[in-house]
Amino acid sequence: MVMVLFLVFLCALILRLAPVLLSSHGSGVDQWYWRAYIETLRRDGSLPVKMPQFLLDEGHWYPPFFPWLMSKLPASMFDRFSVQFAVFIDMLRMVLLVWAAWWLTADLVVAAIAGMVYAVTPLLVTYNMQLNPRGMGALFLDAMWLLVGAVFLYEASPWFWLGVFFLAGMVMITHKMAMQLFWFISLFGAGLAGDFRLSLLVPGSVLAALLLSRGFYRLTMRAHWDTVKFWARNWRGNGVHPLLESPIYGEAGYETPSKFYRSGLKAWIRRLQFVVGFNPWMPIALGVGLFSLFKGHDFAAYEVWIYAWLALIFLFALLTTLVPMFRSLGQGYLYGYNGSFPAALALGIGFLSLGQAWYWWLALGVGLLMCMSALIAFFRALRTSRTMKVDSKLDEAVSRLAALENGPVMCFPQHWHDLVAYRTGKPVLFGGHGYGYHLLEPVFPVLRVPIREIFEKYHVRYLLTYEGYLPERFCKDLPSAEVESFGDYHLYKFHAAREGKI
Repeated sequence: MVMVLFLVFLCALILRLAPVLLSSHGSGVDQWYWRAYIETLRRDGSLPVKMPQFLLDEGHWYPPFFPWLMSKLPASMFDRFSVQFAVFIDMLRMVLLVWAAWWLTADLVVAAIAGMVYAVTPLLVTYNMQLNPRGMGALFLDAMWLLVGAVFLYEASPWFWLGVFFLAGMVMITHKMAMQLFWFISLFGAGLAGDFRLSLLVPGSVLAALLLSRGFYRLTMRAHWDTVKFWARNWRGNGVHPLLESPIYGEAGYETPSKFYRSGLKAWIRRLQFVVGFNPWMPIALGVGLFSLFKGHDFAAYEVWIYAWLALIFLFALLTTLVPMFRSLGQGYLYGYNGSFPAALALGIGFLSLGQAWYWWLALGVGLLMCMSALIAFFRALRTSRTMKVDSKLDEAVSRLAALENGPVMCFPQHWHDLVAYRTGKPVLFGGHGYGYHLLEPVFPVLRVPIREIFEKYHVRYLLTYEGYLPERFCKDLPSAEVESFGDYHLYKFHAAREGKI
């Protein structure tokens, strides 16, 4: 069985490293910003960091622990393995899962099944192809709920509460969406269980975060609220084409195919498919639990705890996906990242008492088929994607841009801004990295002012795009430019900006 566990871990590692290896010029979107942040922090040695290259940011006040920790690594190690750190953190989380399954049951088969379920969860493969703090926030949150369970179910020493509040504080200073989920589970769970101690985790976590961050968390809270307010106003713009749905350059009634909150029943079903498709184990594990309850199964106390933990995560994922008032709290399917741990734990532990039941095996088989289908679709999409990786021609365009005279850059699509800022060192017309969304709102998620006004205000020197992305009405409004092409990618060089005419 030890060999089986080794193979499970090896499978998980291969699946997570494959997207990185298939993206030789760089993968993901978020990692470029985090690399810039971490390298700036290493150089300057103090928080908050100042990164004036992001023209539409006022303060870079993200939760500080992850970049602080990464900045302490040797520069040579970070430069070489920065992308792989997300995979490493996720593998640590898998170690915690397998250990928890074994500790609760003393059964290596249970541990292996839990590990297998976790290993093939699609969201853990697709998201960890880039440097990001989500995995570390999830790791702290999982460890915290395990400790809380030990206190509630096994009457652990009151000193365990120190560990609980320490981990709660670490969640707060590591990842914002993990913090939102943590508060939801604490408050909703307190009402569900009728135990006020769970609700005390909320104020306790804030105090712990302030102490651990030496007060910096005040800025993080302010930036977090700024983010929530922005998306409360703009959630309909999630995933839209910034020009084709622009009030200035857009087409009446047009909806971007990739728009997350498209209107209509089909779009509603598609959003639900995101929640289920990226982590099918959440509804599958809950379905097994409900069917077992219907069949009269007697659950152990720790099983009830795990199922409640999972159910609250799944509920929050559905609320933030389907209910408009919750959509400012992030795309709901991403909470499936957090749901992967209790879902794998529930299915693994379920083998002990349900391993002879046909429906447990059916659920496991269906889940594996769904995961394999999703992963195959992901790897096929990765080959041609312009969002998940940097291809060779885009790499050429960015390298050329880096060699040109300094000047502000605008990118369409806008997710290239972080890449350009990091790789070229040039200022970019973007933000949304903490505090200052009022600066970003005129250009994101849709362009709300004429492009000439933007160019005049910020003296934009370059525009990077690809064939067919810019609508004709927008192109007619651009100043005269010299255009260099790199395959389907086009780099506009505006001479008027250099001469001070716009």
